[in-house]
Amino acid sequence: MIDRRLWNLSHNRVTVSTVGVASRMRDLTRNLPEVNLALSLHAPNQPMREKIVPSAKGTPIESLIEALDSHMMALTKRKLLENPQEDDKTTDFNIEERQSASKKKRAMIEYVMLVGDTSTIEAAHQLGKLCEGRHLVVNLIPYNKTDVKDKLDCPSEEHMQEFRRIVSSYGSFCSIRRTMGADIAGACGQLVVEQEKKQVLDIEDGPFPKDNVKVGRIVATPRRKKASGIDSSSSEESSGKQQPTDRLLHQLTVATAIAASLFVVSASLLVLQKRRR
Repeated sequence: MIDRRLWNLSHNRVTVSTVGVASRMRDLTRNLPEVNLALSLHAPNQPMREKIVPSAKGTPIESLIEALDSHMMALTKRKLLENPQEDDKTTDFNIEERQSASKKKRAMIEYVMLVGDTSTIEAAHQLGKLCEGRHLVVNLIPYNKTDVKDKLDCPSEEHMQEFRRIVSSYGSFCSIRRTMGADIAGACGQLVVEQEKKQVLDIEDGPFPKDNVKVGRIVATPRRKKASGIDSSSSEESSGKQQPTDRLLHQLTVATAIAASLFVVSASLLVLQKRRR
């Protein structure tokens, strides 16, 4: 997407979302520190995360936060290394430097809000302590309810605001994502197809038993005939209104043909006069 020969997008317009592979996150920081990185965390500690993210069993949550923090501060670290006077300062960053890097939103934590252990007040404090002093961007995502087997739900707006306030108190920039399209089941996570009671069969999914599937044909529907009770005078009036229009169109057509003929004759005469001279 950032290739100039293809999409040629700006680096800060590209966001790479990951469920959390620390080694690959460091590779991204090494090769493309300018792009945005979003970590799908969804839990404040390792045991909770392993329950809802099965792939998290082999990656400690602390290493993911460390890799995300390194990505956010990568460009700041590069500038410090380019300045000989700041060469001894390669790992520690002050509050101003972290706040400046955080405003650019190059490193984000995605945290879905579900009713349960991961969205309690205690979980908010745990998440805040996990990111404490780093000034990371935490994006709380309200869960959009769907018709699935697991009956999941989203906390109330008041609870999410309190959760956001607690996380922000530990020095992170925390916001609640604005939900759009939930009223038509088109929000994030809701793009699913509900199976209708009557199964819709596609002809490409066959063959089907003949007794279960009826082959349909496309039949041209004839135009509805006029009711016998309609007065014929209305049709005569409409045809009478159309006659002046048709006559005018015919006259315009004849006039256009005559004008074209005269143009051709005039052009021919002009050419003959030029040849005689």
